[in-house]
Amino acid sequence: MIENIKGVYYLSKAYEKRHGEIWYKNANKSCATIAKKTDINIAFVVGVLSALSPNNKWERNVIDAENMCIAYKSNIPLDEVKVCTYNANKQKAIKILELIDKDKIFVDIDDIREILNGNKVKAFFDCIYLYEHNENTVCIDGHAKAIYIGEKFALSSNSSNVTNKQYRVISQAYIDATKEINESEGTSYLPYQIQAITWVAWRRIHNIK
Repeated sequence: MIENIKGVYYLSKAYEKRHGEIWYKNANKSCATIAKKTDINIAFVVGVLSALSPNNKWERNVIDAENMCIAYKSNIPLDEVKVCTYNANKQKAIKILELIDKDKIFVDIDDIREILNGNKVKAFFDCIYLYEHNENTVCIDGHAKAIYIGEKFALSSNSSNVTNKQYRVISQAYIDATKEINESEGTSYLPYQIQAITWVAWRRIHNIK
């Protein structure tokens, strides 16, 4: 299965490597912009964005996160804010924003991660918020699983589900694939960067919008 990950990497174009390498860094910048605009600590912004991420296109994900943060700071009822994801995810975002009232100085990201729950959304949070210090956390979604298996399937199908055991196994596969790529290419990618690079390439290869 490592070969499937490496295979997609070697099919990636130069611009996809550049884009994937800095994807999470740029995501952090997007959250930093919202944090500055709303005067909300970036950890909470990343938490809100991560909570709203399932089945939400990235561009809309950022808009939804910003709207939730603006509404919070403007004392607009958060239940009235429309988002493009499930209501359960919206409720997680609301709970994360409610943490701000508990302690305006100290931010315990474990509290945010506890609300997020779920392997994928917690990893998404870590990859964005801790991108500079993230050595082995990989965000494994349906696309990452498809790349690992080497088979395209609809994200709405049961095939896209990732069990806890599969999450650990697939994450390790990306870690191992990254090590082999770096050794053969003379690069210094981190596993989450290989995941992002292959994700970008996979979407092009299979014309996924």
